[in-house]
Amino acid sequence: MVKSRKTRQKTDSRPTRRMVAQQAGVSDATVTHALLNTPGKRISRETRERVRKIATELGYKPNFVGRALQTGKTFTVGILQPSYGSIFSVYYQTMIFGMVKAMQHDDYHLLVLFRSEEESFRKVIEQGRVDGMFILQSDRGVGYIEEVAKTGIPAVVVNSHYDKWDIAKLGCAHSDHYLLMKEVLAEFRSLGCKSVVQIHDHRLCDVNFHMFNAFQEAAEKLAEEGVVASSLIPDNARFKQQMENAFAAGQKWDGVFIDGPWLAEGFVTAGKKHGLEPGRDYQLITSSTIDGETTPSRSEISAYTHQPEQVGAAAWDVMRELIGGGTEQPLRLVPYKRYDGRAKD
Repeated sequence: MVKSRKTRQKTDSRPTRRMVAQQAGVSDATVTHALLNTPGKRISRETRERVRKIATELGYKPNFVGRALQTGKTFTVGILQPSYGSIFSVYYQTMIFGMVKAMQHDDYHLLVLFRSEEESFRKVIEQGRVDGMFILQSDRGVGYIEEVAKTGIPAVVVNSHYDKWDIAKLGCAHSDHYLLMKEVLAEFRSLGCKSVVQIHDHRLCDVNFHMFNAFQEAAEKLAEEGVVASSLIPDNARFKQQMENAFAAGQKWDGVFIDGPWLAEGFVTAGKKHGLEPGRDYQLITSSTIDGETTPSRSEISAYTHQPEQVGAAAWDVMRELIGGGTEQPLRLVPYKRYDGRAKD
């Protein structure tokens, strides 16, 4: 069947990338990169805005298949989570939310994967279905990190610290635990505290491990000023009784840092049974994975919380640079957010 002249004219008038390039005075490839924010391609803001303006006026929209062929990218990044159950973690999902929000500006999408005996994530990488891989975890194991790194694909470890930068195309993003402890001990110091304790279990996860090390490192610098720092592993099942026993034995601190407001509330309750009041007999500081969370009684002077959404966005910053061919700063640290624990809603 022969198309009518009217139909042919309508088909022939469809805007193309070449038409945009000609009117903008740039190459076809520049049009693609300007419209798609291709990672690693440096295009001036003036050129990008001119290309986009002309494309909008002509009604041109890039074709995904053509874009993939032109760039050699899938515009998809995988995220390897620790287990199927981790999908229910609000903390993890807030990180992922931060990633997705940041990725959409570069027209990238996320493919969710999980650790499993079948290691199906490896097949996804081998088949070239992703341009990079986020490795989201809290445990201290490095097996999965190294397995992904061996494939040579750009990879970013999220929420755990991994600093073998000699491995090509590898980055890391997490909360700044060392800065947190410097700020916590600086607060205690400003309040004249001379005996401080850190209460949390450094064996539970990578975050706690580095918080413990950061506390020890920061405390050593205050030792010369007469500040005595110690650490206590809580017995979560019977923590209040554990603290009551300690107070009964005469144990006291004037600066107390506890990871977990719910745990800190148990400390406050146990202390009151022995006449110890927060803000009078000791200063309390807490940390949490939940934004703005404090003890129910608002007993702490400060409450520090992770910023998982910002960690997710920072992870994408590293990944975007790795996909583009490298990064000058493979590690991104996100500061904790401080709240006045005594402030009322």
